[in-house]
Amino acid sequence: MTRRSFFSVGGAAIAGSALKVPAGGDITGSRTRQGSDDKIKKYVTLGRTGFQVSDIAVGGVPLRDTAVVRHAYEKGINYFDLGESYGRGAAERAVGEAMPYMERDKIFITTKVGVGDNDTVDTILDRFRRCKERLQTEYIDAFYMHGVTSVAALSNAAFHTATDRLKADGQIRFIGLSCHGPGRGGDSLEDVLLAAVEDGRFDQFLFTYNFLNSEVGDKVLAACKEKNIGTTAMKTKPGSLPPTPFDPDNPTEQQAQMIERNINRGRTREQAIQGIRGQIQRQEETYQNTRPFLEKYGITTQEELDLASIHWVVQNPDMHTACVSSNSLDIIDKVVPLSGTTMTPVEMDVLREYGQVISSQYCRHGCSTCAEACPHDLPVSTIMRYAYYYECQGREKEAMVKYAGLDDGDASLCMACDAPCRGACPYGIDVQANLLEAHSRLTL
Repeated sequence: MTRRSFFSVGGAAIAGSALKVPAGGDITGSRTRQGSDDKIKKYVTLGRTGFQVSDIAVGGVPLRDTAVVRHAYEKGINYFDLGESYGRGAAERAVGEAMPYMERDKIFITTKVGVGDNDTVDTILDRFRRCKERLQTEYIDAFYMHGVTSVAALSNAAFHTATDRLKADGQIRFIGLSCHGPGRGGDSLEDVLLAAVEDGRFDQFLFTYNFLNSEVGDKVLAACKEKNIGTTAMKTKPGSLPPTPFDPDNPTEQQAQMIERNINRGRTREQAIQGIRGQIQRQEETYQNTRPFLEKYGITTQEELDLASIHWVVQNPDMHTACVSSNSLDIIDKVVPLSGTTMTPVEMDVLREYGQVISSQYCRHGCSTCAEACPHDLPVSTIMRYAYYYECQGREKEAMVKYAGLDDGDASLCMACDAPCRGACPYGIDVQANLLEAHSRLTL
């Protein structure tokens, strides 16, 4: 197993295998080895919507196959999380084509549109109409404002006027929002979501939540519980970027650019090479620390860790449902047995040790602590989210397109930077090294 395969955490690519665990232990008991007859065992009231949703949901960008939707429905999954931008409507079409095979009043569908300053009531209504057409339904249960990055955006008049009309016409029942964290100059994930709780108009939220990134999420969950707001978790599995090998006699294009830029700033070639080696060494040291962990549990694939990460979210009674982004029948079969169950002590031990191993490599989604130290005002959280799409979710093309669309510069600015961000991450992440790795992957 390569470092790349081990640390590419999450996404749709989950391969089959198992863990060897210490004597007397079993990472998931018999749950993940049961037959295909397993079905959802737990349904939860989705806040003020009153709808009983399965504790595991399906959706996300990877969803394309109608067969996956139908299979999930047959397994008891009744919550589908979608968006107009997910595969340019492909995820919505997958659910729409499955609609004749499902009882409409037994499923809960959310879809989303990004709302900008130039949007009007008419543009939002038109985009909603196209979402509904792709979904082949007369109404959508919850219509979301997608990817909110500021508190000010919560009050977008065009969105609220449009949703008021859609509610009055019976075309939507509830409204919600999704939040990945701040963009350049935006507000923190915590500030946005807690402000949305106080706003009172949003009935449900979709936000990042996993065992290494739960501090802010726990605050939001507590506030949502008090106001009876529905909650859905995304990015339930943390991920990190493995370092690119460095050969000074045969550098990658980006490494060659870094050397050249440093020489242009008055440094010698040897000093530039040593700088690159230092960055890679700091990352490599963390990866070497995984050896005892791998040997202890006999890990050969990522599957069991991924399932345990999802399970950690699913068992939280304050998180109503966890969205599994997938286009695979096999993954549906593997996650459904987690429904309504609690984690074993061995699962908890594995996650605790795994968290200790990768803590200083996982850039927490939505965190913006280091951004204030950046002299270029880079949207660090956004760039690392795109890297997560690329490395951990198999969404390479989309991630590269999004990265290319960043305004006012990208992480190439880090190449000749003196890195005042070093030491700014409370989790010990080498911010500059991570941004450069992200740039390497996301740039054509």
